[in-house]
Amino acid sequence: MPGGDGQAERIRKLTGGHGVNAVFDFVGVTATIGLAVATVARQGRITVVGIAGGTFEWNFYSVPYEVDFTSTYWGTLAELHEVAALYRAGRIAPDVEFFMMDDALEAYRRLQQGEISGRAVVTPNGR
Repeated sequence: MPGGDGQAERIRKLTGGHGVNAVFDFVGVTATIGLAVATVARQGRITVVGIAGGTFEWNFYSVPYEVDFTSTYWGTLAELHEVAALYRAGRIAPDVEFFMMDDALEAYRRLQQGEISGRAVVTPNGR
């Protein structure tokens, strides 16, 4: 069951049983997509951003009614400029863990296991 460690139940309890109106899954593995479905409110929205290869078998009764379930690879050019401006102004700070090229498979494994809270970036020199 998604959120088998009680995550879904805790989120539902924190929202008075309602669930959350918007879920952004920045990982995209089957477990995180399942947790999104288990915690989204009726008429909520799930956006899967992460491309870690997760799947979700959809049917009419597997998500709350009138939930928008979508994916995105990136936003608009205007949104990119907005995010860059926020970063330059010091209003957002990305949580990034860098990996050497030789450690790329380990970075991917840690992403799949949910062991990285931000982004994993693989570079030739690790920075």
